[in-house]
Amino acid sequence: MMNRFFISIVSIFFLITCCCNSCKEIEREELQIIIQNRTDNPIHISLYPKGDIGGLYPICDGCGGHKITEFALNPNNNDRYYWNEVIFTTSDLNIKPYTLAAKVFDSIYISTANKDNVIIKFTHENVTGYSENIFSENSNWDFRMLRWSEPTQFRKNPVKYHQYKFMILEDKIIIEQN
Repeated sequence: MMNRFFISIVSIFFLITCCCNSCKEIEREELQIIIQNRTDNPIHISLYPKGDIGGLYPICDGCGGHKITEFALNPNNNDRYYWNEVIFTTSDLNIKPYTLAAKVFDSIYISTANKDNVIIKFTHENVTGYSENIFSENSNWDFRMLRWSEPTQFRKNPVKYHQYKFMILEDKIIIEQN
């Protein structure tokens, strides 16, 4: 009789322990590189990734998700959700944003929708139409930490994003005089 009672208590304790451990939140950390439009006009972005699959490319290391290589970003005063775009995500928190951009993309072209219709071309070797290169160690990136929760039916999935934003600024666009 005592053995049954002891086994029942141990079994109940084991089930409670399993339930508590399975509900524990584990915070995932990811690094994101983002292009942000801080101009007064929409911009059109064409990404030329190293792994292009018919207009799509892998959006992150090993996640299976894909993203289109061409998209537009509204000006920063228009809509708070569509003036920046995550262009890649990785779980490697030690990589520099310019190194990650160079690892994923061969080049990035941005065309402005202003009166000058400037085409900015970023390549590993140089840049035209802009005062700094997204692939350069000397490029300026705005760093932010963002905590987010991706809830499912039974638990929260907290994520801490290490966000590096490369901002397209009006005063850094170079207009070539003909």
